[in-house]
Amino acid sequence: MRLFSMRNLHLWHRWLGIGFGLLVLLWFISGVVMMFVAYPQLSQEERIPQLQAVDLQLVRITPDEAAVTLQAKPEKIRLNMQQGRPIYHFLHEGSWHSVWADSGAPLMVTQELVPALANAFLPNASIRDIELLKRDQWSISSALHPHRPLYRVAFDNADNTELYLSSHTGEVVLDTHGAERAWNWLGSVIHWIYFTPLRADYPKAWRQAIMWLSFPAVIMSLFGIWLGIDRLRLRRRYKGGRITPYKGWAKWHHISGMLAGVFCLTWLLSGWLSVKPFDLVSGRSLSPEETQAWQGKRTPINELRLPANWQPQEKIGEIEWVDFAGKSYLLAQAEHGNRLFDAATGNHIPSLDIEQLSLQAKQLQPGTNLQSATLLEQGDIYYYGKRLERVSPVVRIDFNDARKTSYYIDPGSSRIVASQDSNSRTYRWLFAALHRLDFAPFDNRELPRWILVIVLSIGGTILTAAGMVMGWRRLTRA
Repeated sequence: MRLFSMRNLHLWHRWLGIGFGLLVLLWFISGVVMMFVAYPQLSQEERIPQLQAVDLQLVRITPDEAAVTLQAKPEKIRLNMQQGRPIYHFLHEGSWHSVWADSGAPLMVTQELVPALANAFLPNASIRDIELLKRDQWSISSALHPHRPLYRVAFDNADNTELYLSSHTGEVVLDTHGAERAWNWLGSVIHWIYFTPLRADYPKAWRQAIMWLSFPAVIMSLFGIWLGIDRLRLRRRYKGGRITPYKGWAKWHHISGMLAGVFCLTWLLSGWLSVKPFDLVSGRSLSPEETQAWQGKRTPINELRLPANWQPQEKIGEIEWVDFAGKSYLLAQAEHGNRLFDAATGNHIPSLDIEQLSLQAKQLQPGTNLQSATLLEQGDIYYYGKRLERVSPVVRIDFNDARKTSYYIDPGSSRIVASQDSNSRTYRWLFAALHRLDFAPFDNRELPRWILVIVLSIGGTILTAAGMVMGWRRLTRA
């Protein structure tokens, strides 16, 4: 008997469906939920308006005086307000450290201090419980590692809010709400198999689990399309003019498979590719060498100062010292976006010019020709969607290297906000385009894309639900 005979394909499809059908059904349902309810996070747009405006007149200590206990220049330096006092936050060796900018004393975050810090973020709300934890279901993100352990503060309010505060800086680093958490159990948690012990404690095992749960589902879908086409008759129809030989649930499974089967296949395949199996394709991130090349020579910490008599014209919630091309700048977080200031004079820099950005970009790819520098008002097919809404316009710098590397730079902050090469562009089409359907004409038009995804997901749900009924009947008959 041949391994891939039609009889064997039926058997493979049936038993793969029995084994993985429920998971695929949950993936379709959870994928729709995720379009409307994202995994909990605290965005800058939520965080900055809650901060008190930085009062520069209260700053008495320079960054180097405050960081003397670190015995090295920290990777990042931020300044904001806490309890009406200015405070420095230093990122050093993978952890945040905080020092009062008016006295030079280190901040000690205690459980007694936490209620005041939480109520400063969420005023007039009654606190129900405070717990110190390393992580839980909603605080898995690696971005929170420098702040662990975290204080989780549960409020007794209508939204059932929970805030997570850094035990190092006292800052609110995450917020969640009752409805958000409930929907995520049907959304992101199921879709990503985001269960705390697996995802947090065994990340490599989690990646393998995604790979080897999704790949058999891809094979199941491929065999189903093959069998469905074999049984479909559009010209020489079955008795009664039917295009399918099946009835009942089998008919629903066959017809929905013909309508939504290709989407099911490409969707499962792109989901499998999302965890970068065997390092075939992946997105691109900046290397430490690129980051250093972009910053240039770092400004010594003893030269970092606030400009004399500096008075910004709008509320500034946080200030960060950044280096670009060997010069220090102040990146101020305002309610309506980032503002860049000259660290020496305090003058506002509305936008770095494209020539200046291009000159420094040459340090990113030494020995390679810079092909072009383009100001993009509305992004392009590789810089699009929600990122585009947050940071636009951007300058795209293209190089003529073997991988055709491009960098997308925010001229208002000096930061490289994205980068692409030939490998990551392939990943964009194989994952993002196929999994989210964010390609023209749907890439930046959310409503039509949502409608298309929901319609196709309904087709996939009918397909898998019908298959599950058939599988259950087969098991109970056996």
